[in-house]
Amino acid sequence: MNIKISPESFITKNFLLLAFLLLANITGIVTTYFFQHDYIFGLVPLFNFDREMNVPTLYSAAAIILASILLFKISLLHKKHQAPYIAWLGLGCIFVFLAIDEASVLHENLIVPVRETLDTSGLLFYAWVIPYGIGLLIFLAIYSKFLLNLPPRTRWLFILSGSIFVIGAIGFELLGGQHAEIHGRNNLMYTVFYTCEEFLEMSGIALFNYALFSQLNQLEAQYAES
Repeated sequence: MNIKISPESFITKNFLLLAFLLLANITGIVTTYFFQHDYIFGLVPLFNFDREMNVPTLYSAAAIILASILLFKISLLHKKHQAPYIAWLGLGCIFVFLAIDEASVLHENLIVPVRETLDTSGLLFYAWVIPYGIGLLIFLAIYSKFLLNLPPRTRWLFILSGSIFVIGAIGFELLGGQHAEIHGRNNLMYTVFYTCEEFLEMSGIALFNYALFSQLNQLEAQYAES
C-alpha cells in the first residue's frame, strides 16, 4: 500500500505541533520560575522538555519511529526494483535504535559510568556525548558516499536536518552539561539549554521526515513510470 501524504502538508502541521509543544514548555517554565507553580494539575511536567515519559518524549519517539518506517519503505521499494537498498535499510535500523534510546533514555544511563571512567567534566559533564560522538563520526565515514550519491535536494535536506539535530542533541547538551556542573539544573538558564536542545532535535527529525516523504513520493512516481 502506497503512502500518499503531501510533504508540504506534513511539515506545516508538524511545525504547528512543535510550536504548540514549545509554547506549552515555555509556559511551564514561566509559571515555575516567576509564579512558583511547577505542577498546575500535572500540566507543567506533562509538557516539560526536560522530563521523560511525557508528551514531548512521546512525540519525539513517534517521529523517530516514523522515520524508521519511511526508511524501511524506501529500502523495500528499491529492493523490489533491483536498486541498491542496503544503506536505506541500515538507516532504518539506526532509527529503530534511536527510537528505543529516546523512549528508554539509554544514553543518560551512560553518563555516570563514562564520566567516572574517563574523569570528564565541563563540556563533557554529560559524558554520554563521547561514545555517541564517536558513533556519529563512524556513521559519517560509512555513509559519506551514500550521502553524496543522493539527489541534490534530498542530500541538502538530509544535511540540514542532521545538522539541526546534532546541534541540539550534542551541541546544547555540551553547554547544558557545563552549566549544570557549575550552577546545577534548577535555574532559569538551564531551561534555555534544554529547551533549545529538545526543540532542535524535534525540528531536525521533522525536517528529515519531510525529506523522506518527498523522496518516497518521488520514487513511487519514478518507478510507476518505468
